[in-house]
Amino acid sequence: MFENSEYTETLKRVLGLDLPSPGKFPTLGPGDVHIWTVSVQGIKEQLHHLKSLLTEEETGKLSFYKFEHTQHSYIATQAVLRVLLSLYLDIKPREVQMGVRSKGKPFLIHARSIFFNISNSDGQCVFAFSGDGEVGIDIERIRQMPDIEQLIQKNLTSREKEYVLKDPEKKLKRFFRFWTFKESYLKAIGEGMRLTPDNLEFSVEKGKIRLRSVHYGFDGADWQFKEFTRDGNCTGTLTFAPRGLKIREMMPI
Repeated sequence: MFENSEYTETLKRVLGLDLPSPGKFPTLGPGDVHIWTVSVQGIKEQLHHLKSLLTEEETGKLSFYKFEHTQHSYIATQAVLRVLLSLYLDIKPREVQMGVRSKGKPFLIHARSIFFNISNSDGQCVFAFSGDGEVGIDIERIRQMPDIEQLIQKNLTSREKEYVLKDPEKKLKRFFRFWTFKESYLKAIGEGMRLTPDNLEFSVEKGKIRLRSVHYGFDGADWQFKEFTRDGNCTGTLTFAPRGLKIREMMPI
């Protein structure tokens, strides 16, 4: 942790929780996966402090977002990501150096032993950190969508559609569950939309998520999946390598 007590107090304020005392922040070791949850709505009053933690390059990207609420979400998620990474690394947030792989997935330049991924939906943001291999996470608020039928037809395989449409009352929830299965996997392997969701087939068997097939030669055998819920109406999935067996849900921020 930092010797600068004033800076530590700033971190406490922007995070909105009582940070562990020096030397007691959770250690991210081999086989560990940590999931942190942030309510963007709950830290709006800290936006000025959060923005001060961003680099000039990150601040410059604010112009890409047309609406105020999306700008606020970007500031909050990027700054909290920097704060959490800084606490794992024991450096200041602005000292965290991140790069982007050829297909868009961010990574730590000076600490290859920490892997991370983030996702947000309607004010809820989740951060996944792994000490032993790539990780992917996705969260979605279950909500009505006018084009839900088209989304189901475009993004699900025949067997998946049969399962999702079997019970009309569960259609929305099942669709978003399968969407997070696919998105978290795509984010873990770093392929983005090169491998479209309809080229993946998942199933839920006895409560366990199973990747049945992947087209175009991508191997899905070495990944595991864990579902989670947030805020009563958000569903999410974590994709991680089988070595990451110690999954820890961290305190909400």
